[in-house]
Amino acid sequence: METPEEKYKNLSYLFNCYLHQDWTIEGENLSEVFDSSQALQNLSGGIQREAETLLAEEYDNQFLDDIFFGQWGAGYEPEADGLDDWQHVLKEIVRYCDRYTEVE
Repeated sequence: METPEEKYKNLSYLFNCYLHQDWTIEGENLSEVFDSSQALQNLSGGIQREAETLLAEEYDNQFLDDIFFGQWGAGYEPEADGLDDWQHVLKEIVRYCDRYTEVE
């Protein structure tokens, strides 16, 4: 059975490399993190698909919290962007990625 890190390798990369404990060095909010990183823009298709898959699985916020914080070491919190929970964060990630996948 695949671990979340294996199954969602692009999202794991996003959280490990950009939404880490000091994530604000990458941008003041999630939109700025995406806008300032060509690497994330290049991975936007994979990130978007994986975020949509997680949303479709309908995991509760605690399960997602366990993955993002417990396994992937995230420092980003939904409240940083005025979002209620991880489902809203994933929807925003899909929306941001959509801006870059349309350009491809």
